[in-house]
Amino acid sequence: MMEEQLARLQKIPVTELLREDLTNMEEIAIDPSRSPRQRVQSFLEQVKNPFAQNVGEYILQIGYMEGAKDTLEERMVTLARKQAEIL
Repeated sequence: MMEEQLARLQKIPVTELLREDLTNMEEIAIDPSRSPRQRVQSFLEQVKNPFAQNVGEYILQIGYMEGAKDTLEERMVTLARKQAEIL
């Protein structure tokens, strides 16, 4: 995928994503014995939009924040705490 394509796909709001335009997450297969670069290339070749996939009955949109210092685990703990406050 070209950089312009990636930038365009990343900017699509989740409310405008169409299920038929997305790859089913269960259909993506990555060989863990390959190098990280090869795994990323394989992923990009298999998906229609690397920032959004069909996951069961949901559309999962993936993003990142530039300059974020928190790890994914720290973010998940924060999310769990916020959910606990709501309930």
